[in-house]
Amino acid sequence: MINKNWEIFINKHLEKKSKIQKNFLTKKNLYIFPNLNGFKLGIFIFFSFASSIFYQNNVGLLVSIIIFIIYFISIIISYQNLDAIKIEPLNCLVPNNKNVYLSFFVEALNNRQRLNLNMSLNKNKIINFDLLSNKKIDFVYFFPKRGIQNMPQINLTSLFPFGITRAFGLVKLRQKIYVYPEPIKPPSIIINNLKHQNFLNDEDYEFDNIEEGKSGENLSRISWKHYSIMKKLFTKKFITLNNNNKVLIDIEKLNRSNFELSLSYAVYLIEYYYNQKKNFAIKYQKFVSNYSNSLKHKNKLLKYITNVQA
Repeated sequence: MINKNWEIFINKHLEKKSKIQKNFLTKKNLYIFPNLNGFKLGIFIFFSFASSIFYQNNVGLLVSIIIFIIYFISIIISYQNLDAIKIEPLNCLVPNNKNVYLSFFVEALNNRQRLNLNMSLNKNKIINFDLLSNKKIDFVYFFPKRGIQNMPQINLTSLFPFGITRAFGLVKLRQKIYVYPEPIKPPSIIINNLKHQNFLNDEDYEFDNIEEGKSGENLSRISWKHYSIMKKLFTKKFITLNNNNKVLIDIEKLNRSNFELSLSYAVYLIEYYYNQKKNFAIKYQKFVSNYSNSLKHKNKLLKYITNVQA
């Protein structure tokens, strides 16, 4: 119970300091304490020192002093092993409801090597590594809900060099993470309706020829000039130009009964048309985006869907 309360007390202080010192681990948000073995060694040094003085044992006193110096050096090395580290996230746009990789760039702000570091996100899976100058670290993480969220808290610890002192600190990141809906492939009928709707709205076509009309023809395609001369229905035939490559994704028409599902459909279609190199745009209520097929455009729309409300 005491250990748990002590840990809560220390974490509160670290979190407060880490909010000011974001993306950095320095002496301002770094603590060092002996672990269980360290406490045992400290008690041994104390009683050895006291016994050597009481029994006037010079050899024992010398040994006690040497062990104490090593103990003190281990505290300094442990402190230096975690001091002056900078962490930057490399990806801030991920889907929810699936395991994703979060990548971080860990950089030592001086030329000193850092050995035997332990790094974890919100105290989940721990990754052990040595930091020579800089390093890319990947974590598997799961986000259950979409939305703009804080980056997971990073915990760094080290028992280097002798395993008797524990240096630890918390790093909070200033960057936010955009968690967009998990992409779900819509039913084929929705995709076909989307293609048909975009074809009906297509104005990029050119005249091809005239053919004799049939019953049920679209009146807008009838050539009234030929009808007035020949007293027969003739329809204009058009061909679409090859350079027409635009698709409008109307979120409200993807699934009217389930808003979150319609967003997942929209995400799938955004990625699909991006890979197909088609110019695409999304529409929701009064919002209509520009048409493009660039990576910047794709990420911008995914960020919009991250936080859009019904």
